Amino acid sequence: MKFVMAGAGGVGGYLGVRLAGAGHEVAYLARGRHLAVLREAGITLRSSHGDTVLGPQKASDDPAALGAADVVVVTVKLYDLAALAPRLKPLVGPGTLVLPLQNGVDAHPMLSSALPASNLLMGTVSIKSNLAAPGEIVCKSPFCRVRFGPAQAGTDALAAALNACVGVEAVVTRDIELDVWRKFVMLASFSAVSCLARATIGQVLDSAEACKLLLEAANEAAAVARAHGVALPPDIDALVFDQVRDMPRNARPSMLEDLEAGRPLEVAFLSGAVVRLGAERGVATPMHTVAYRALAMHRNGTEALRAGPDIGGRGK
Repeated sequence: MKFVMAGAGGVGGYLGVRLAGAGHEVAYLARGRHLAVLREAGITLRSSHGDTVLGPQKASDDPAALGAADVVVVTVKLYDLAALAPRLKPLVGPGTLVLPLQNGVDAHPMLSSALPASNLLMGTVSIKSNLAAPGEIVCKSPFCRVRFGPAQAGTDALAAALNACVGVEAVVTRDIELDVWRKFVMLASFSAVSCLARATIGQVLDSAEACKLLLEAANEAAAVARAHGVALPPDIDALVFDQVRDMPRNARPSMLEDLEAGRPLEVAFLSGAVVRLGAERGVATPMHTVAYRALAMHRNGTEALRAGPDIGGRGK
């Protein structure tokens, strides 16, 4: 199969290397120094399964140069997705599957405003992987778990392709919206508490006060989900713990990594989305409101913060 990874960071780079190792054709939509390294030197993946080094890759910042694919895996951050969505059209043919693997619950609506609904899937991924340097991916979790749906022509073949990869597990699920919201409730809450406390996953779980804050935030987000018709299970504490139990305890949620590195944050699509979606249904969200207001000054990154409140665009 021909895959285009729209985004070549921790998730897109990891999956691209694994798919190439399983014999598939892989190209990357990337930009900047990372794009140059992909083209000239290639990509390196470091993980508990061993290091993989691949030579120069097919990559471009122009979707038209890559052409239509069987599958487009979209992994860019949500703050970049709205602008990217219409640019993906040259990658999408009549039978192309578009699989978004973003955090949050906004990816599908953003993509559906620009691409045919018949091509779009919903998806979620569980992995701890990051772009350590241009052309270098470091995965700290021994797993990469992908869930997507709804089932349609081509989804079984996509699942088979992913499951044939080293370190990847894939499932076509009948209720992908529920799966996306399950992760959102956990991740929005964990990201908020971890960023406010500047704490790792293990530090949050080991602190009675921080863990209580985490669960209160998760139950608040779950109330928003239920108000939007999402049938989450009654035990939200278990929902949270089930998803983080085998994550590396010394790891940081990706938003904390971005905060500490001075990169832009997805806070508007995590705690900010809880607040926005809660307001739509009249659900109070005091904990996520505090988190969003406290972290919003960092949403465009350190350079934007230093430049003052009137800076346009997003930080680099």
